[in-house]
Amino acid sequence: MNDITILIIEDEPTINRIVSNYFMKEKYKVLSALDGFKGLQLFSKNKVDLVCLDIMMPNINGWDVAKTIRETSNVPIIMMSALSEEEDILKGYSLKVDDYITKPFNPKILVAKVKNLLERLANQDHAVQTSGLLEISGIKMDLDTHKAYIDNQEVDLSKTEFDLLKYFLKHEGKICSRNLLLDEVWGIDVYVEDRIVDTYVKKLRKYLGDRSHYIKTVFGVGYRFEALDE
Repeated sequence: MNDITILIIEDEPTINRIVSNYFMKEKYKVLSALDGFKGLQLFSKNKVDLVCLDIMMPNINGWDVAKTIRETSNVPIIMMSALSEEEDILKGYSLKVDDYITKPFNPKILVAKVKNLLERLANQDHAVQTSGLLEISGIKMDLDTHKAYIDNQEVDLSKTEFDLLKYFLKHEGKICSRNLLLDEVWGIDVYVEDRIVDTYVKKLRKYLGDRSHYIKTVFGVGYRFEALDE
């Protein structure tokens, strides 16, 4: 039996049952809830490793469930919803969910997404931070001296470039919307156009050279930093 617990919060009984069965076939432990209130109860009373979350549910909708979970936990959240408009997907990422899959979907795809996400989390030592150093795949950042190195060669980064690269490394594998990056790197009290993020990503890719592909574009949303070997 896999010791990983997946919480399914989905109000449609058939979808809930099908998704749960697919995860159980893969030997995951599964908890399921048919509404947001019950889902939050299960989350608070159990050790949950990942949440698959519907949006349109009775009592408490998925947006509020995600917001409540994020107040106390960084547990991975994958939203699964019939809401497929760009503004809905961006809203999900603004709540710092890890992925968003639109209905109808193949449960095998959802299971694959979960496996990949959990694998990244299990390999957190891939990005090692000790004594003010952040290092991953030939990229090293000294957080104390504010210096960055690529293949042991120092690169001259501005403060914003440094902060953006640091954020990417610390959140490897997660999709980062432009609005999220603006809030976390530029600061919520600073007004800048969201496309400034694209300009700085272009600069970072130039510095990264052969590793420029580590910063992947997520069309219509933002970026994902992924330094796993291909």
